[in-house]
Amino acid sequence: MNNLTYLTKIVKISGNKIVLELKEELNIDRLKTIFNGFDGERQAELFIKDPRGFTPQQRRFVFALMQDIYIYTGEPLESLKDVFYWQFRYFTGKDISLSNESESSVDEVSTLSELILDFIFENDIPFREGYEIPPQNTQYYFYKCVTTRTCCICGKKNADIDHFDKALGRRKRSEVDHTEFNFAALCRTHHQEKHQIGIAAFKNKHHVIGIKLSQEEIKKLRIGG
Repeated sequence: MNNLTYLTKIVKISGNKIVLELKEELNIDRLKTIFNGFDGERQAELFIKDPRGFTPQQRRFVFALMQDIYIYTGEPLESLKDVFYWQFRYFTGKDISLSNESESSVDEVSTLSELILDFIFENDIPFREGYEIPPQNTQYYFYKCVTTRTCCICGKKNADIDHFDKALGRRKRSEVDHTEFNFAALCRTHHQEKHQIGIAAFKNKHHVIGIKLSQEEIKKLRIGG
C-alpha cells in the first residue's frame, strides 16, 4: 500500500455517514504536504473490501477465458497465465494465485477476470457460447458486450443494441430518455429469438441481463437515433 491508502474497519454506518477505525497510523506530514495551499474540500475514496476467498466458479471462468485465447492464438496456457498474472501485479501491486492454497480474494480474482475480458474484447477473440459467469463479473461482461457490439450469447460482432427489458413501443427514439432503459447486445438471430419466445423465457434460457448506459455511451453507440 502507498502512504495514502489505509486499511480500516467499519465501526458505524448511519445514513450517508460512515465511521472508520484506521488499522495503522495516519501519515499527517504527508497529507500536510499534499494539501499545502489547497483550500478545497478534502475527499477520500472508499472501497469496501470483500474478505472472502475466491470461488471455484471464478477459477473455472478465468481458465475458460484463457482457453479461448489459447484456441484462437495458440499461445500456451502457462504463458497466458504469466502475462495476465503480471498484468494484475502491475495494476494492483499484488501477486495472485488460483491454487487451492491461495489466499486471493473474490475481489482480486474478479479484477483478474476483467483484465482478461478486456483483452478478449479488445482483440476480437472468439469466445464460447454458454460461459458460466460469476456474479462478480456479470455486470462487466454484459457491459463490455454492449459497448463493443458483441452478442452476449454467441460472440458475433456487429450485434444489435436491444432495449432489453421493455420496448420503446410507438415512441420515437429521439424523444426517449434512453438512460432509463436496460440494454443487451444480441446478434440478429438471438434478437429475433427474444421477440419470438418472450423476454421471460429468453432470460430463463440464456441468463442475459440488461445493463444501464450513460448519456455519453448512448450517444457514442448511436442508440438515440
